[in-house]
Amino acid sequence: MTDWLLQQQGVLSVTLLLMLLSEKCLTEKLEAKLAYQLWLFVPLVLVMNNLPNTILPAVSDSFTRYIVTMSPANNLPSFDLLFAAWGMGAAVIFTYVVFHYVRLLTSVAHSPSFQFANKKAYTSSVATTPMLFGFAAPRILLPNDFERQFTTIQQSMILEHEYVHYQHRDHLWNLLALALALTFWFNPLVWIALRAFRINQELACDATVLRHKTKTEKVLYATALVQCAEHSLRNITLYPTFGDKSTMIKRINLIKQPVATSKAIGIAALLIGSIFTANTALASLVPPPPPKNEVNQATPVMRVDPVYPMEAAKQGIEGSVVLQFDITESGETDNINIVDSFPEGTFDKSAINALSQWQYKPRIQGGVAQRQTALRVQLDYRLDEDSLKSSTDIEKIKVSAK
Repeated sequence: MTDWLLQQQGVLSVTLLLMLLSEKCLTEKLEAKLAYQLWLFVPLVLVMNNLPNTILPAVSDSFTRYIVTMSPANNLPSFDLLFAAWGMGAAVIFTYVVFHYVRLLTSVAHSPSFQFANKKAYTSSVATTPMLFGFAAPRILLPNDFERQFTTIQQSMILEHEYVHYQHRDHLWNLLALALALTFWFNPLVWIALRAFRINQELACDATVLRHKTKTEKVLYATALVQCAEHSLRNITLYPTFGDKSTMIKRINLIKQPVATSKAIGIAALLIGSIFTANTALASLVPPPPPKNEVNQATPVMRVDPVYPMEAAKQGIEGSVVLQFDITESGETDNINIVDSFPEGTFDKSAINALSQWQYKPRIQGGVAQRQTALRVQLDYRLDEDSLKSSTDIEKIKVSAK
């Protein structure tokens, strides 16, 4: 899991930087809905980066050598500290999000107070600004003082704004954005991009609501934005809020001074995104070249010690076993065969029994675990400790005889 998370960072960071550049420089030159839809390239690129590579299994010429002696040793499974740190961070964020979700859920009134089109709106004692709340069955939530705070025309436009969020299926896109933020929480670009994504989301709704509105109605709408911003929540939210402070200024500026959009720039943005996505897909389908001159390419994360046969120990017999095996997609050993052994048959059973229980870290290509074939390991069974002093480049396994 840790390897997969790290392997995504290159393509994810480049994609997010391109999207942040688009939001910063092109928002006023693109049609608002198109600027919002460009964010689809983020999950799409991640999918393309993880296309399964089923052309050939990963072949490795890895050769590992161990020395088995008579003293007991304790080999424990390795502990992935990075994965533990990631899990703790994700758990903290998830707990924070669930807490605020439940807090809002329990504050919703049982009966609707307003309705726009076929969507009912409910008041909430916790909500300080209108919002679309929920994922499976989203509701429009309004603060308790909604009627007192806004005029009738403002109320109608605010409800229309939240209904547009519902029509755009923004509750589902926000769920996807939250899942990506939770998965890649350690990348600061993710949180910066999340804010930029929300800006484009709100601008897309504003453009739909104000498309046929008069100048007076636009002024009232901008005033409502300011009023909501003054009461907006100061915490991470799972849903779009009508008056988020971080987006309010840009939204008001675009209402005051709308600019003509450029189809050429829009086509160019789509073309760049499509080329980058296609290139990512092609790169994930091409297997990387095998490493050269790399010793011990496959290292076990859990190793069961071989048993030094008692009869061989009594007779002072030393020897070695060379085994060939595969590593499955889950990291288990498979297709174990004896390539060479000396003395023949003496240590074969001990070597096979031990290797069959070893666990390796799977090789990941394009985010997908790959089967490795034709790996070899040599187990040298030695009784003389003095003969091992010069073998500093070989890992030693010390076991008890049975």
